Amino acid sequence: MKPFYITTAIVYANADPHIGFALELVYADVLARYYRMSGREVRYLTGTDEHGSKISRKAEEAGKEPKIFVDEVAARVRELADELNVSNDDFIQTTEDRHRKSVEAFWKKVDKAGYIYKKAYKGLYCVGCESFKTDKDLVENVCPDHKTPCEEVEEENYFFKLSAFQEQLEKLYEERPDFVVPETKFNEMKQLLKSGLEDISISRSTKMLKWGIPVPGDDGQVIYVWFDALVNYISAIGHGEDDKMMRKFWPADIHIIGKEINRFHSVLWPAMLLAAGIKVPQQIGVHGWITVDGEKMSKTRGNVLDPFDLVDRYGTEPLRYFFMREIPFQSDGDFSFKRFEERFNNDLANELGNLLNRAVAMTDRYLGGVVPAVVDYNVKSNWTQYRKAMEDLRFHDGLAAAWQIVKDMNKFIEVNEPWKLGKLEDKTEVNAVLYTLLESLRHVAWMIMPVTPETSFKIFEAIGTSVVEQAQVPMKEAAIWGGLQPGAKVVLGDQLFPRIETKPNDVS
Repeated sequence: MKPFYITTAIVYANADPHIGFALELVYADVLARYYRMSGREVRYLTGTDEHGSKISRKAEEAGKEPKIFVDEVAARVRELADELNVSNDDFIQTTEDRHRKSVEAFWKKVDKAGYIYKKAYKGLYCVGCESFKTDKDLVENVCPDHKTPCEEVEEENYFFKLSAFQEQLEKLYEERPDFVVPETKFNEMKQLLKSGLEDISISRSTKMLKWGIPVPGDDGQVIYVWFDALVNYISAIGHGEDDKMMRKFWPADIHIIGKEINRFHSVLWPAMLLAAGIKVPQQIGVHGWITVDGEKMSKTRGNVLDPFDLVDRYGTEPLRYFFMREIPFQSDGDFSFKRFEERFNNDLANELGNLLNRAVAMTDRYLGGVVPAVVDYNVKSNWTQYRKAMEDLRFHDGLAAAWQIVKDMNKFIEVNEPWKLGKLEDKTEVNAVLYTLLESLRHVAWMIMPVTPETSFKIFEAIGTSVVEQAQVPMKEAAIWGGLQPGAKVVLGDQLFPRIETKPNDVS
């Protein structure tokens, strides 16, 4: 089976990474870990987009050379990925030599195929979007996304014949209704196609912009940032240099992106690939935005969330859990400190943490810490729901399937009262109850592993198995009841998640 190739968008290197990109990193990481857990070879790519006029201006404002500026931002993005325990296999910067060579090779392919031409052009350019705008894109000459006036630019540029791919893209959308998910974002792109595609400028004069990859054969022009940046997905797998690697990993199984760049990935990118004679990706997964207490984040409101601060305040695993439980991939999601702390205390500290503590403590007290004999119980429906949800990018529903076991086991304790059964001379009943609890926790640990891997490892150790032991078992086998071996010794330990005191609902 072909390896599963997953990418995030590459984050624009004009500032420290924001909370939205932190969310994107975790979405992609959860999917990557899930498929590794399923036995697939996985390649997970992220990185930084480092060319364009916006970066050139930011570097100038900071009094730094652009390359020094973007390297510093890239280091912060890598740091964020580490802080979030993201398991990416590669990190690409578009200033790398491998990317430049790939972009040059890509340009030449598209040019040779007859889809690039040069002409004089006058248009409105949004520096924030790094793209030209038509009148229908704007509101009183203002970009609706960045709320800033566009600049009038007149110069000779190279153009990409995007209009030539109108029919092919319409056919793609007709034949592959899951090419873009969720459906709302798919329909938006279909609507965009219906309005008709126009050729787009794919270069800037070096008189206007010097910070970019030169157009092959024309040092007076640099390649438009999107026509450069999108190629990163194939640059990282050997395009232009290593055909064997390219064949192994391409097409990408999914690009995980934010909704603001949907049209670039879902219309422009497939057209570019078709022009170069390269297969289009299997799927574009478009996630929403994060609001804070129901409001859009802005510096003016003072409600901008810093992902580094959140990790420092709450820890990596609680933040990953909140992201995946509270912010559905398919829509916008809201963050509030009140809701975060409720999830932390209710789900992680009370329901999961207390369940583990009670199961392990009672096994230690009544059975000398030894895992008893296997008894039957059924969690098949939970696994069915879990797999379907994870593969459909409904990570919140995947966690809900795991948490149903947690809730069921907490009720199971109250109904069966193992503290009474443990005092009986005949240990048959308490053996059955405690094995059910411990083995259920093994299943929960497996299910939450893509989201909270360190927590899963702690659960494995506590119930008498180990990460090494579980890693040797494919998920298909791990989902079979009875995997926890009788005779193993449980390990008493600290609380998984000590409760946190309620903090003021602010972003300080």
